Amino acid sequence: KIVHHILFKSIMNHASTLSPMTSISSYDHLHSTLATIRGGSHPPSVADTINSAYIKSAISYFNNLRVPAAVLMSIIMKEMFALQATPPSAMRAWDTENGIDKSKRWRTLRYTYLLLMVLAFSLETNTIFVATQVLTQLATAQRVAGRQEQMLNVGADSDMIGGLFSMRKEVTASMVDFLLKNFEFEYCTVRFHFVTGLLSFALAQALRVRYALRKYEALSMSGMCCLLTVASGMLTYTNANTITYGGYVNLMKRQFQLSINFLMTRAKSGPMSAVTFLFACLTIIYAIKGWISPEFAYFDSDWDDNRRALWRFR
Repeated sequence: KIVHHILFKSIMNHASTLSPMTSISSYDHLHSTLATIRGGSHPPSVADTINSAYIKSAISYFNNLRVPAAVLMSIIMKEMFALQATPPSAMRAWDTENGIDKSKRWRTLRYTYLLLMVLAFSLETNTIFVATQVLTQLATAQRVAGRQEQMLNVGADSDMIGGLFSMRKEVTASMVDFLLKNFEFEYCTVRFHFVTGLLSFALAQALRVRYALRKYEALSMSGMCCLLTVASGMLTYTNANTITYGGYVNLMKRQFQLSINFLMTRAKSGPMSAVTFLFACLTIIYAIKGWISPEFAYFDSDWDDNRRALWRFR
């Protein structure tokens, strides 16, 4: 015991003069040396301890995103078709008198609200799904030996751990760095989809306020601008306090890049990657087509009303 104490004190005095990362390596080497002298097993390294702490923090992070995404998704599901219903009897006569029921602009507003709610619902659903799946992977990383270790029968000195995935066993500076090295696709996807779904929901509610208070133009514009202020404020705050990727636009670019890489690397494993890519392309194509030439009934009614008003003015 006296020899162990002297050896431990001398090495720790030497490690205190080194850099933090070198000190960690010396600390690991010290414990493994003492364990070898005693004939015992190797204790957990500092890298394992730190990564275990980051795994617990990552579990909390994905849970904290999954819960509000589920709440928001339930609200969206309930209110998605609110503007497609028949207006109340008190507004019907006013809508007919002012041509609201045949107006191209108001019909565009109602359908835009529906499409924004569909987009928000889809993004929040995917956020819940990806967060749930990565929680399972993180739980596996805590309890199951690495897949490569099982297949190759590698000893305890392997630098890969994990369950059905591979995770590097190294010291990382923070929980975000840990996620970027091991779960970047999942981390980027849940961040981008949650924020974008929330923005889409806020924009949809701004359109809903404008339509609900259409009889009172000033109040409806005030309510719509209030919600647009919240949406633009969220985007401004996201860009000003970015942690990774340098803002919302760069986050979007990185998420698209990771999604394409994800689908391409799994193209040979089955047809679902190609089917997913096909549906994504069709979504964009039909959205552009519908925006350029919407097939609304009474499409020219606003032009006719404006032309009649112009002739009456003359």
